[in-house]
Amino acid sequence: MIRTGKCFILLLVFSVGQLTSGQSKFSYKNDFEKILAKTKSANDNLTFKKLLKRFNAKDTSLTDFEVLALLIGFTNQPAYQPYTDIDTERKIYHLNDEGKFQEALDMATIFLKNHPLSVKAIFEKVYSFNNLNQKDSSAFYFWKGKSIFKAMQSSGNGKSPEDPIFAMGPGDGQDYIRKYIGNQIGGAKIGMMGSASDQKGNFLDMLEVVPKDGSAPYILYFVIQHATNKMFTGDKKNKLEKALKELENSKKKN
Repeated sequence: MIRTGKCFILLLVFSVGQLTSGQSKFSYKNDFEKILAKTKSANDNLTFKKLLKRFNAKDTSLTDFEVLALLIGFTNQPAYQPYTDIDTERKIYHLNDEGKFQEALDMATIFLKNHPLSVKAIFEKVYSFNNLNQKDSSAFYFWKGKSIFKAMQSSGNGKSPEDPIFAMGPGDGQDYIRKYIGNQIGGAKIGMMGSASDQKGNFLDMLEVVPKDGSAPYILYFVIQHATNKMFTGDKKNKLEKALKELENSKKKN
């Protein structure tokens, strides 16, 4: 991980792990709802609370598939508000960027209590601890962030809309490219940004990876349908449906 303008370099060394627990290849279209159901079941090994407890205890026996299930499970938690949480994650980033490491650390600590899988906040905490010379704590959160990126990597190759990479929210694909892909290829920035959908209509973030070594750019797809679903629930969903109905009635009158 290289942060522009600062002497802070962490080399992310990952290995591609096979999905376990009866899975050889994750498919968002076919498996998301099935895995989500397992995370809700108190008697299942993929119960969200069980997996989170292991994750917070730095259980190194956690597989990529189990961490992926943990991420999926969090999409059902009340605290999961991906489009709202971006603001807090950005504030933490800017505090670190301004050299206010303790303030950034304090804000990240509070935020992670209810958002324990925010990869942005986790890596900002790594950065804060590193600059405060708390190496052991930095290494612990680095392990957490690395585990999330490995789980994302295991979820799909991202090269096509039908094999996208799972991302918790709209900002995670960007962090994945900058902090993970970039460290594999000597640095990368994000070029074109857009959206797409798979054959079932699941919403995808479409991000262009621009390698800093001058090699050819390419597109990665990240599936975030679960995040967009969260935008249109409750009152928001009712207001949207009402607005669409009013628009439809207006068109009929005209």
